[in-house]
Amino acid sequence: MGVLGESSVVLIPAVDKTFGAVTTGFSISSFRESPPERIGIQGEYDYNGLAKRVMHCFQQSVGDEVTQLKVRQRGCVVILTGVIASRHLLNRLVSLANKVEGTAVVELYRVTFIEDDVAA
Repeated sequence: MGVLGESSVVLIPAVDKTFGAVTTGFSISSFRESPPERIGIQGEYDYNGLAKRVMHCFQQSVGDEVTQLKVRQRGCVVILTGVIASRHLLNRLVSLANKVEGTAVVELYRVTFIEDDVAA
């Protein structure tokens, strides 16, 4: 089993998004609207909405390959923890997570691979 950074955290910023970006049309009514990271799968307010939308995206794209992966959030930061098949799959998941609205950074913490892509 390959392990990515037992004690380290890897941050992958979303391309073309500033950290904590807000909508360009800011007005006083924006305070009444929920930020993108707090919107659930069905468009409802959900404190952990971003994590749920990212997991939903993963399940639709790769199916059962993410059953041992945990997706959490800290504001607009998506945190991935757990076991996945390979580094190639991890790269795909990070790319998918960065495309979900509200994601500013993807953080990897104690991600373990079942099969390591690195040739011996």
